[in-house]
Amino acid sequence: MKKQLLALFVATVSFSHSVSAAQYVSADHKIESKLCSISANEGFSAARKVAAQHSVNLSRFSKSILCNGDDIRNIAKKINDNAQQARVIEVFAKNTQQETQLCITALKQGLAPVKEKIGNLNSLKCNGEVVTDFVKRYQNAAI
Repeated sequence: MKKQLLALFVATVSFSHSVSAAQYVSADHKIESKLCSISANEGFSAARKVAAQHSVNLSRFSKSILCNGDDIRNIAKKINDNAQQARVIEVFAKNTQQETQLCITALKQGLAPVKEKIGNLNSLKCNGEVVTDFVKRYQNAAI
């Protein structure tokens, strides 16, 4: 039983600095192997959809299938975490208007200096959204 749950998959491309370069494939034709590769490539939700088609239950809350000794949920999470880290967003000021500079200041130094200058943070819009939401979305972006 344990061997059936231990689904093996191999990387067709060596890991590099970019997550998109890694593509996982099934080592055999078992559904567990297929689910591991889907989870690694497309995420846990996609693997759950395929599992449901084959009457296999993948739980979000408990271990169900092991992929190379690691839980299938962890495989999907590692890929998603790496993809988020690999995504680079660059933010730059398109003009020299005071509002634009305040948005850049909010990203670089936080909301406190901006609040000192304008008082009400809800009055400042950055790319069409309130400055607090803008900072949450782009706080780790390259400036």
